[in-house]
Amino acid sequence: MNPDLSYASQNANASPEPAPQSFFTRLIGVYFSPGETFQEIGRAPRVLAPIIALALLTVVLSYVASTRLPMDKLLTQRIDEAVQSGQINEEQAERQREGMRKIAPYMKIFFPIIGLISSIVVPLIIAGIAKLASLIMGIENNFLSLFAVALYATLAISIISSLLFLILLFVKPADEFDITNPLGSNLSALLSLLGVTGLSKFLKTLLSFVDVFFIWRIILLGIGFAAVSRRLKTSTAITVTGVIGLVIALCSAGWTAMFG
Repeated sequence: MNPDLSYASQNANASPEPAPQSFFTRLIGVYFSPGETFQEIGRAPRVLAPIIALALLTVVLSYVASTRLPMDKLLTQRIDEAVQSGQINEEQAERQREGMRKIAPYMKIFFPIIGLISSIVVPLIIAGIAKLASLIMGIENNFLSLFAVALYATLAISIISSLLFLILLFVKPADEFDITNPLGSNLSALLSLLGVTGLSKFLKTLLSFVDVFFIWRIILLGIGFAAVSRRLKTSTAITVTGVIGLVIALCSAGWTAMFG
């Protein structure tokens, strides 16, 4: 089956549609045959199972991280960086540290809640941006199918990244853990490992988006959005998704440079 073609562009009267695949079959298919799997998901976009799975994964990971890591020290890392860069003075930093120490005991509750909310909100935002881009480009699809693609793509990538995160969490010393860049799977982390220092906040943040999992997400979403849309080639969808990803990276780098 050609992944460049949408399921919607095929002859719907050629044969009866098969029964929807199971959640686990779809999840495995996202890894090994994403084009065909996303076409099948588009025909019957059931979102409850991936929502539950993604929520559970995020909550468990957030809870383990909050119990394993010294949250008070991690929360003050950025304050120390702000002092070193001259953004705030030591007196202001100490007031912020005191506030961080007060809320640190509650992180075991806040982290899972934040993770639960983000596990649903982030795929919704991705689907919303995809739908907006589709309307601008005149591409036909439906929001529920786009949402299902975003959920399965996010879940598939999160399972791999979460496993790596857990391994590092129990292998790497807690005081050496960088919560802002835990996996080190991007160009920014690689340059730091090679001893390259003195990069601006803007460039450092921008290079952090040159990341294995971020690029994988862009490709997977592009394949999925093409599969559930009418007359949209995979190459075009990946290009559009990549451009949107670049805009997000530039905005994030600019925000960090000004307020980070």
